[in-house]
Amino acid sequence: VDNTLYKLHMSLLEPHSIILRDMITMPAAASGSDESVQEGDSDERPIKIGTVFTVRKLDNLLIWFHRVDSTVLDVSALTDIVELALFLQWDTARHFAIQELKDSGLTASHRLSLAISYRIPDWIEPAFKDLMDTPPQTFTTDDSMLLGQHSMMLIMTTQAAIRHHRLLVAYNPLKLRPHDVACVKQSATCQCNWETAWWYGLARHYLHPDF
Repeated sequence: VDNTLYKLHMSLLEPHSIILRDMITMPAAASGSDESVQEGDSDERPIKIGTVFTVRKLDNLLIWFHRVDSTVLDVSALTDIVELALFLQWDTARHFAIQELKDSGLTASHRLSLAISYRIPDWIEPAFKDLMDTPPQTFTTDDSMLLGQHSMMLIMTTQAAIRHHRLLVAYNPLKLRPHDVACVKQSATCQCNWETAWWYGLARHYLHPDF
């Protein structure tokens, strides 16, 4: 990985990942007298892993695997584990990192970004709902960088559509059902009372539920 040679007990790692097992058992390319030498059998013929791997990411995955208790895995390290576990189809590592990230107090923007990037479908709807409840003036540059221009525009336009719909609903009080014959008041009087209650009560709470 990045010209760094790792000497790992692959027999310990291989049962956890189909991808690792395929890497280990994949036949080496023919190369003269060395064609019978399997990749990974010597320092001169290491298994070269794809570009998704970096020294930092693999170190974080191995720290988790070997349970180095003195090392605290921060959000960046847990994100590395989620990314490599997805690539390696390593379910236990992936589930561990996702649960730790879930409990780490990430912002809604960060959760949605991770959910889209690393296929965490259970996070998408809750994160999107939280973003819908986020006042537009509180979004930061970090939110924009995490979500990207397309997702940020989608969130802002959806918020605008919701606000427009709320204004329309609040502006037009719901019509009462046909007047009850048992009511001693006239229909117009009941409708007027209802509209007064709507304007000074329900509509305000509808537009500003937190006030």
